[in-house]
Amino acid sequence: MRFSELAGYLDRLEATRSRNELVRILSEVYRACSVDEIEPITYLIQGRLAPFFEPVEIGLGERLLISAIATAYNTPKEDVTKLYRQTGDLGLTALGLGPKTRPSTPTVVEVHRRLWEIAGKSGEGSLKAKLDLFAALLGELDAASAKHLIRITLGKMRLGIGDPTVLDALSFAKQGDRSLRPILEGAYNRSSDLGLIARTLWARGVEGMDAIRVTVGKPLRSQLAERLPNPEAVIKKLGLVGIQPKYDGFRVQIHKDADEVSIFSRNLETMTSMFPELVAATNSIAVKSVILDGEAIAYNPESEEYVPFQETTARRRKEGIDEFATRVPLRAFVFDVMFRDGADLTPLPYEQRFAIVDELVKGSDTLQAAPLTKTDSVEVLTRELLDNISRGLEGVVAKRLDSPYQAGARNFNWVKLKRNTSGELTDTIDVVLIGYYGGKGKRAEFGAGALLAGVYDSDKDEFVTISKLGTGLSDEGWRELHKQVNRLEVSEKPARVNSLLVPDVWLRPEVVVEVLADEITPSPRHTAGKVGDQPGFALRFPRIVSFRSADKEPEDATTVREIREMFQQQHQRPTLPG
Repeated sequence: MRFSELAGYLDRLEATRSRNELVRILSEVYRACSVDEIEPITYLIQGRLAPFFEPVEIGLGERLLISAIATAYNTPKEDVTKLYRQTGDLGLTALGLGPKTRPSTPTVVEVHRRLWEIAGKSGEGSLKAKLDLFAALLGELDAASAKHLIRITLGKMRLGIGDPTVLDALSFAKQGDRSLRPILEGAYNRSSDLGLIARTLWARGVEGMDAIRVTVGKPLRSQLAERLPNPEAVIKKLGLVGIQPKYDGFRVQIHKDADEVSIFSRNLETMTSMFPELVAATNSIAVKSVILDGEAIAYNPESEEYVPFQETTARRRKEGIDEFATRVPLRAFVFDVMFRDGADLTPLPYEQRFAIVDELVKGSDTLQAAPLTKTDSVEVLTRELLDNISRGLEGVVAKRLDSPYQAGARNFNWVKLKRNTSGELTDTIDVVLIGYYGGKGKRAEFGAGALLAGVYDSDKDEFVTISKLGTGLSDEGWRELHKQVNRLEVSEKPARVNSLLVPDVWLRPEVVVEVLADEITPSPRHTAGKVGDQPGFALRFPRIVSFRSADKEPEDATTVREIREMFQQQHQRPTLPG
């Protein structure tokens, strides 16, 4: 497949406002792919060269790309910059300056190979080498192909394609329907590598999915916890449970292979350099290979207190990590192990897996087994919950002791209980920002007066509205937020957004925000849980608590199913929307 052919498909994907149409077009792309093409194409449509957990960056920012466009099209840099100011999109800038046609463009595989070569340049003179190679590649492409090459390089594809859309498209391309989705999703949950899934499916068929196993160096999709309203409901549903503290930290998956340690966030980002003390502690574990699951939280040794999530994530800045590590060291509370010395431990019952954790990290100050209390008593669970809240933690997680580790699952094997609020709602909700309204009066200077927020409908793979947000941020917080969302502005409603409300500005659904509200109420204006003429759900008196994009993807936001369950938990005899 020529890159210009792929660009034609990408234009069609960009133009559609229907999620079903996204799946149909993408399945068309896949049907046209050979075994060698399907893996690079899967990465490229995500604006990547490799799976998300591989820290491969092309390393060309906007300033250098402006120089590359000027070189490729023999145009003064000032003219390129001027057009960029008008378009606000370097891809559209290249589209406006590049030739409409070329006799022939490189193949997709060749473009991917050359981008990989550019990404691999490092050391003295590497920026000039990157620039020269990229300008040469750009000079071989037609304008539409150049537009998409620039966007791939910047990681700004604007296609609205999530992981479930890719999995559905693969199933349609191979089977003609969505029937393969559960098998593909299972393999994806074990490997977190859509390109590998696609190539294996094309090369070995559905049977090949069984060969995609838990592997050190490839993060599993995290197992997640469900909600129940109170200790009574937990004991009634689960019986004997193991109770552990719920830390407001940074979910980390720690991989060790000989003397190489990799640390991944919940949203699959490589975070190894951010946590030098965790790397050192993991290297001290007497095991050849291991995968651990835990929560990293910064600890102030002077006050003997854990610091808030936002301070823990301040380490994402590359500067000053060693200073952070000295001043506010991290502890990782390890609560699970999925792999050890060549053996997949995920099928083992939790009680056995945790005993292995206890044995592995014994004696380490930095890696500690999360305390575990076994009980089938409502009184004991209540005491543990209150005790952890009094220590400044979020609450507890109760786990079925006989449950396997189910990568990517959110079910009642794990249940979280958190602190109550003054209102009816007993938990925070993670929402995705999908638009904003212009501010009035003082808010006008911040650029946004209110935010349109949604939750995730996992059945339909779309984002549905649940609230407008206008409180919870300081003046500086509003200014900072506007900077964040500025880069996500789009001219029309994104394909995977379902909204009756029309904000002043639409946003690509990427920013995850934790909010607290008094209760969930029925609402005819919002689409979360809305079925036919029945009302959907809305949040009453929502306020922003924190930003969670550092450790959560948009698809990790609270789901419509969870919202419906939380609504039921508020009332003894609820009248359910839908």
